[in-house]
Amino acid sequence: MIAYLRTTASLLICAASVGCVSGVAPYQADAKSTRTLFLPSYQQAGAEPVYSRTRWVHPPEVLPGRESTYTSSSYTNAPTLRPVYHLHLKNATLEQTSRVVGEMARYSSYCSPSLTTQKFSFENLGTIDELARIIEEQAQIKVVVDHDSKEVRFLVRTGLEPTLYSE
Repeated sequence: MIAYLRTTASLLICAASVGCVSGVAPYQADAKSTRTLFLPSYQQAGAEPVYSRTRWVHPPEVLPGRESTYTSSSYTNAPTLRPVYHLHLKNATLEQTSRVVGEMARYSSYCSPSLTTQKFSFENLGTIDELARIIEEQAQIKVVVDHDSKEVRFLVRTGLEPTLYSE
C-alpha cells in the first residue's frame, strides 16, 4: 500500500511540473469566427433499402440425362403423333407448294431452282409426312421432311437414290 501511495504522489508531482513549465495558453474564444448553423435534415420518404451486390448461388452443374420411366415395348415402338392438315392448292408452282407445306408445320422450306416454275395442283388431307409422300408421287420429285432441323426440301428426283456403304 505504501508503494501505491508513493507511485501516485510521484505521478502527481510530475504532472504538475510539466503543466506549469510547458507554457500552453488557455483557450480563448475568438470574436472574429462566427458559428456555422446547419438546418435539421428531413425526408419525405423513408430511407431506401440497401441491397447487397453479392448473392448466394449454387455452382453450375451438368443436368442428368432424361431416362424414360416406361419400359414397355409398346411405348418405345409407338409412332409420333403429328397434326393432320388439309392442303388445297390450285395451279400453284412447286416453290409456293414447298412454302405452304413448310409453313403448315412451322418449318423452313427449300425448293430446287430447276423446280420453281413447275405448276402443281393438289387437294388432300394428312400429316406433313403423308402429304410429302403424295406430292412426291404426283409431281415426280423428291420431298424430304427433316424433323430434326425443321426443314422441308423439294429436290429433283434422280435415277438412283443415294445409299450408305454399310447398307
